[in-house]
Amino acid sequence: MRVWFKNIASLLGVEDAEERSLRQILTAAAARSAIVGLCKEEFDAYPDPECCILEGVEEDTLILVAVGPARMDLVVGASFHIAISSSRGFHRGETKIISRWVEQSDGGGGQRFGFRVSVPQTLTHIQRRVTHRVPVAFDLAPFVYLAVPEAEQPPCKAQIIDLSETGMRVRVPIEQDYAMGQMLDADARFTEVIPSFKAKCEVIRVTPVKNRHARIVGVRFDHTLSELAHAIRALDLRRSSRSSV
Repeated sequence: MRVWFKNIASLLGVEDAEERSLRQILTAAAARSAIVGLCKEEFDAYPDPECCILEGVEEDTLILVAVGPARMDLVVGASFHIAISSSRGFHRGETKIISRWVEQSDGGGGQRFGFRVSVPQTLTHIQRRVTHRVPVAFDLAPFVYLAVPEAEQPPCKAQIIDLSETGMRVRVPIEQDYAMGQMLDADARFTEVIPSFKAKCEVIRVTPVKNRHARIVGVRFDHTLSELAHAIRALDLRRSSRSSV
């Protein structure tokens, strides 16, 4: 009887629908360069602190670009619990490192290193409310001036991609080189909803993007900007109300 039900489910396309839903989640995550965490223990698997960025989705594998400090346990054949960031938490599943991945940049940006890992058979969505991160680039067009303290060069103007009360991701020109752990002064400018602010921050990741003309830089504020929390949630509510109309 169990086999009969399974065959009926296959005929009705139930399994195909589940696979399409899984692939849609992964494809959307790759499109936004989602942060990925890898951990041996299931309940220790979170996207932060991140070790990779989801670069692409192939038929049977995911391409992960390595960021952050090198980890000696990321070896071919090793199995991990994977955590992929989403707008309202993260997705958790199981994966295995299939091979190393290297891409040579044509634009003079050097090489990018990472891994091919197996596509998780299932993903469980975990809703996390500690901090609330929202994308802001597509409708608010915000930017930030990033300055190296006591340096003579002028600040770098960067586009803000997403934002939380604890940090943000920005897009900077490829020639702008920041180091992990470097401290910066941020002067963020918004046109509406989110208040403009100034803060000291630390570079926690630097990743070249696909078009080779920019880098994605993740920074963490030196203290939680609690005044941003209300504005960020107000922005999210406004977007939700628009989408429901």
